[in-house]
Amino acid sequence: MGLDPLGLELDSYSVTEVTDELRQQTGPSYRLAVSSSSGKMKIQSPTPDSIAEVSGKAKMLGDKVVLSKADTSILALALDLSKEGKTPVIVSDDYAVQNVAEAMNLAYQSLATFGIREKFNWVFYCPACFKRYPTGDIDVCQVCGTKLKRKPLRRQLAKQRKR
Repeated sequence: MGLDPLGLELDSYSVTEVTDELRQQTGPSYRLAVSSSSGKMKIQSPTPDSIAEVSGKAKMLGDKVVLSKADTSILALALDLSKEGKTPVIVSDDYAVQNVAEAMNLAYQSLATFGIREKFNWVFYCPACFKRYPTGDIDVCQVCGTKLKRKPLRRQLAKQRKR
């Protein structure tokens, strides 16, 4: 949103997928354009290795089906920056982003919500025949054809990786 949530003069990063996700002619797209053109926001692409690592972790947790391409890229960029020795803080109110960040030991901060209190591992199941599927690779039951649902398999208190 072009906002420094901590009130500090810090380097800010985003990915091109966020620009694509924002509708043109909206306040957030204007703020992003102004921030990037002024040099306050750096637009950077994550490495394919980090995208694969984030996708694998999100799939394992059951969050892959709800993460957008922009969400995955933001998480992957934070992973890249942390591998460079920086201490990135992901600013997002998206609970799936926070859940994956928590599982990957990446710091995150909410803007308008309280953020996650628990981290989840999700399971996909058929509400008709109750067959379970470990990942969201399919969206209908292979036994009866009913649309799958998602529910928490395991809950654990989040460490609140905010900085």
